[in-house]
Amino acid sequence: MSSPISLRLLPEPDVHDVLSRTLERVNKACNAARTRILEGRIDGKADRKSIVKEEMDKFKLPATLSAACADRVILSLTRQKFGAYQSIVFPPASVKWPASDRVNLPTASGKRTIRVYNDPGRGSLRPPLEGKPCALVFRNGEFELVDASDAPTGPVSGLPWDRD
Repeated sequence: MSSPISLRLLPEPDVHDVLSRTLERVNKACNAARTRILEGRIDGKADRKSIVKEEMDKFKLPATLSAACADRVILSLTRQKFGAYQSIVFPPASVKWPASDRVNLPTASGKRTIRVYNDPGRGSLRPPLEGKPCALVFRNGEFELVDASDAPTGPVSGLPWDRD
């Protein structure tokens, strides 16, 4: 089994701060939405998405992050809360590759173009994660984009109130 494709981001210092703040705010909004859903025992998918949207509005996050946040909250209902810098998976439509060494990502402060280290040994000028869901990961003080094609998706079964 091959390891997933991982690309190191090379953000400017101010963009690095924006990415950090984005992950923090996204995780706080997701935790708040998750708590409201669990406490209210909300079952409807549309109701859950509207709660996530309300929490994102409270934390002043852009709508471009709402689909990713709604998916991760729904998947997290049977798991632990999100950490401060836990990764977020962006759908392919929200990540744009204007060049093989640049990527446009949605952040809490709007879209940002960020340089990417693309290993020349791969031999391709096409970005290796183009058209794939990408996870923004903060690891060892650096940001990476990781192929999230194998990330779990779909409905969650076994919600806490269904197991009683």
